[in-house]
Amino acid sequence: MARTIALILKNPDGTQTYFEAVGNKTDKPVLLLHGIGADHTMWYKQVKTYTDAGYYLLIPDLFGHGQSSDLASSDLSVWRHQLNWLLESQGVDKCHLIGVSMGGVIAQSFITEHPTKIEKMVISDSFGELRTFKERLLGQAQLLGFHLYKILGNPLLASSMRTAYKATYAQDARDYFEQVSLRADLNQMILARKAINQIDVLEKLRTVTTPTLVMVGADFGQTFIEINAKIADALPNSELFVLERAMDPSNLVNPNEFDRQVLHFLDGNCLDTPPD
Repeated sequence: MARTIALILKNPDGTQTYFEAVGNKTDKPVLLLHGIGADHTMWYKQVKTYTDAGYYLLIPDLFGHGQSSDLASSDLSVWRHQLNWLLESQGVDKCHLIGVSMGGVIAQSFITEHPTKIEKMVISDSFGELRTFKERLLGQAQLLGFHLYKILGNPLLASSMRTAYKATYAQDARDYFEQVSLRADLNQMILARKAINQIDVLEKLRTVTTPTLVMVGADFGQTFIEINAKIADALPNSELFVLERAMDPSNLVNPNEFDRQVLHFLDGNCLDTPPD
């Protein structure tokens, strides 16, 4: 069993970051970023597999979630600062970065500001901009939904999770999100959704040569696949993989295939870095 250390980092601005450090600190560090409404426990299915494969995991609660400080504004920069402080506190100059859903948005935002700190990146079930009418509609619909659940109550949000993950193979995701939805802070989820709806990094990603794997679950439909394909198209050294029997977040819905693709990629099977 890999050793897990639970830590609270006091940040320079007075906020705090709860995170878990798992595995051997001499192994290659991997920073794992969870989705909206979740927390570090969203990654528990990956912990043994990744540490057994020789990776040292840093798994934070992102601001507005879990035991970390609340969001005070709807600005992506607060998460960039949070991640930078975390890496600096642990003496990590370079790591692999994996972000799913909201975590994928934050990962893209981070790498555009700190590209030299990331060796390889995995983005799953995410988006890099909301520009078309359909994309903006999806983002606003999610935000409106959180406002409605704030009025109608967390039990209704939990019920909607049961419906969203009704497929038999999605039971782990259904159980997880049903539980976290009951204790979710809807005010914080609204701020978080406002922040990620502002993401607009695809042009900046065109200068990022970090080897990147972009994955997306097939079961949320072609539009969602196309939104993720835009990320892969923007990154000059990336590949896109569509996971069958998966949906956001794919690491919970189809963890075996998700992990197989991630480890295959991290273990050296990546694209060649293009010449300058």
